[in-house]
Amino acid sequence: MSQKFLFLFLAIVLAGFAVFKILFSPVSITFESRPGKIFSNSSSPITVEMFAVNRLDFKIPFKHLYGKFVIGEGGEKIDIVQEKEDELLFRTRNDTGRLVIFFYAKNVPFPVEIILNIESASLAANKSRQFPLTEDSNA
Repeated sequence: MSQKFLFLFLAIVLAGFAVFKILFSPVSITFESRPGKIFSNSSSPITVEMFAVNRLDFKIPFKHLYGKFVIGEGGEKIDIVQEKEDELLFRTRNDTGRLVIFFYAKNVPFPVEIILNIESASLAANKSRQFPLTEDSNA
């Protein structure tokens, strides 16, 4: 009877360890920008947050990345408001175009490249307009 309990105990411990490794082991580093679309001359700051992702493609809870942001291209198009270890807050100026940011994470041998497009607010408004459909006279 005690061998069955020992076997059951070992099976539960191994399953728990496997679940722990799947949920809490980082596989890659990714980013999220809020808001999703970035417009020129925005009044609210844009947030770029870096986080580690597990094997199930979920953000790892309680895991913070420590690193540094470096602006590679388009630095003249933004004003940096605040830089934390895994988060960058900035405001855009009147310029549109491409913004390239590199994130150098601690203990990772290569940087993560972040490419963001800064769009014109008037161009985005024109894209979002919906035109009424016309009925085809042949139908």
